[in-house]
Amino acid sequence: MPRPPVEVPEKDRQERILDAVLTLLSRHGISGVSMRAVAREAGVALGLVNYYFEDKTGLISAALRCIEEQDVALVRPGPGASPERQLRAALRRVAAPEFLTTEYLSLRLQLWSLAQAHEDFAAINTTAQKRYRSGLAELIHAARPDLDRRECNRRAADIDVVQNGMWLTALLGLDRASLRRAVTRCEEIALAP
Repeated sequence: MPRPPVEVPEKDRQERILDAVLTLLSRHGISGVSMRAVAREAGVALGLVNYYFEDKTGLISAALRCIEEQDVALVRPGPGASPERQLRAALRRVAAPEFLTTEYLSLRLQLWSLAQAHEDFAAINTTAQKRYRSGLAELIHAARPDLDRRECNRRAADIDVVQNGMWLTALLGLDRASLRRAVTRCEEIALAP
């Protein structure tokens, strides 16, 4: 006797849909994202995608917000470690193997280019970058309380530029020694006297 269908919780269905959006963006860019393609990639009915999201812009906006939360989590302080260790851990997370795959780096390029495609995407991208830099500046300030907030913000911006360059370079060809030096350079920027 066949099993009755298992009801997938609403949150899991939305996650599958958003994961599908990110996968399609990574593989094909914005032109590869449609309601039908997302439903196919997520393995759900088209009606379900339409139920959760009004249109392609809504789909992509929601996916961008997911990436924003992932980015902010990179600089969220962890429990128990000293402020300096928390900062160093956050700076090293950006060079974790999961972020150095061709698929992920390709996705990042697509996300950056989306800022030029639609004003909503640009606003989400700007907000995400500000939140990331703010979290990084807070980690720097916790590790170096002698620095004023403006200096912490400046250092966070400089580190963000180095990290983005590191990702672009990794996409062109993985050079682990250069990546290690880039992470070390970010630590030097953050912790300099």
